[in-house]
Amino acid sequence: MNSKTLISLLKIKKTYGEFPETVAHISMDSREVDGNAIFVAVRGHQVDGFDFIPQAMESGCRFIVTDRYADLPENVGLLVVRDPVKVASLFSEYIYSFPHETQTMIGVTGTNGKTTVATMIHNLSRALGKNSAYLGTNGFVVNDDRYASTNTTPETTRLHKRIKEASERDSEVFTMEVSSHALGLGRTFGIDYDIAIFTNLTQDHLDFHNTMDEYGYTKGLLFSQMGQNVKDPKYAILNEDDPWSARYRAMTPHEVITYGMTDAADFYPSDIQGTLEAFTFTLNTPEGQYHVESPFIGHFNIQNLMCAIISEWLQGYKLPRIIRAVSDMAPVEGRLEVLDRTLPIDIIIDFAHTPDALSKIIDTIEPFVTGRLIFLVGMTGERDLSKAKEMGHISTRADVAIFTPDNPANDDPAMLVEALAEGAAHDNYRTFLDRAEGIEYAIALAEPGDTVVLACKGREPYQIMEDYVKVPHRDDLIALDCAYRKYRRDEYVSDDIID
Repeated sequence: MNSKTLISLLKIKKTYGEFPETVAHISMDSREVDGNAIFVAVRGHQVDGFDFIPQAMESGCRFIVTDRYADLPENVGLLVVRDPVKVASLFSEYIYSFPHETQTMIGVTGTNGKTTVATMIHNLSRALGKNSAYLGTNGFVVNDDRYASTNTTPETTRLHKRIKEASERDSEVFTMEVSSHALGLGRTFGIDYDIAIFTNLTQDHLDFHNTMDEYGYTKGLLFSQMGQNVKDPKYAILNEDDPWSARYRAMTPHEVITYGMTDAADFYPSDIQGTLEAFTFTLNTPEGQYHVESPFIGHFNIQNLMCAIISEWLQGYKLPRIIRAVSDMAPVEGRLEVLDRTLPIDIIIDFAHTPDALSKIIDTIEPFVTGRLIFLVGMTGERDLSKAKEMGHISTRADVAIFTPDNPANDDPAMLVEALAEGAAHDNYRTFLDRAEGIEYAIALAEPGDTVVLACKGREPYQIMEDYVKVPHRDDLIALDCAYRKYRRDEYVSDDIID
């Protein structure tokens, strides 16, 4: 891409030094640039990209974008702008040739369910025979190949690059989780969504947004940024059961399709039957009723599945074909996932880490518990601590509650555990400063017929400890290791797998 062409896109800017004639890529990470790249220095919450300009130049980078002047060598071009994030998004689109235009772009936002809905859409797209990409908490997936991802929604240059990579592999649909942090920080600038989905809004991230209104309206940016051009066939899929949907409906001129648990919605279920193996229900739609056999458990997963079904319907697939494909969908890892059903105890992992999500898990599981319910929950460090007491209270709906830290970072693990314990409704709980020890206790305590729920992490492969060091950790592997040692002493997960 010609550097002069990029610079000419901006009306207000200051330029210094000599820019390279062309560039091939762009990044906010100084470790990823070279002589053919643009380095965008952005002020972050923990570090300031401005401090890494020397490192970028050492790698050969000669095109720097920042929001203030820097005294650089004459052979390095410096572009000073008001908003480096917006410029990064604009330049990314031109450098990568607008890759979203070759794919159906689907954005999923909400407090709970983003990962499940986005993954369901990806898996349903694959079951329908489409090339598909997913980006979110569970990583970056193109068709059946998975790659690691550091954020639910990556920073803007990496995000646009991911969309480009998917396009190069002939992806027809790109489904991504859109976090409130990403919307508030402008990471999704420049992405033209065809379908925007809202799951729900409950208390979370008040450490970042301060109030629920701020949090809710930040989520609404996904719908308001769909644009005003009604010649483009775009749709918003909204949860009829959540009052915020009325506000989001007013934020977009595009057609709104609703789903919910009552007949007030366009799509709603009836005749619901379920076990810990699967759920069945009748799906009521504008085109008639359909019997659905779902491999996913829980009423909230019926809502999540409706989002996936509607998204495929809006892309032109007939409902009977979509419903048939549901039975071929792969499970969503770490989301209400039952581990090794051959064990005499049920071990379930889930990513739930808000009061609403914890309550929904217990509502789903309680009817199928034959023994005791043992519920382990963690409080995340450096996050909204005001929800901890309610999380502790909900957890003690179980026969036994276990409180641990979850990614404590630089917070005191004892403080996090105590905050959960303050909400306990009974005394039958234990606290552990080490999450692995809490899991080991839960499995040791469980007897045949009991159900153990490990909430908050799903299959997240690490714990974030002091100074943000990521230490390997897997709830599922630790739990299975303990269970196999207890019930099958000759058959267990080895320590080197956990490490």
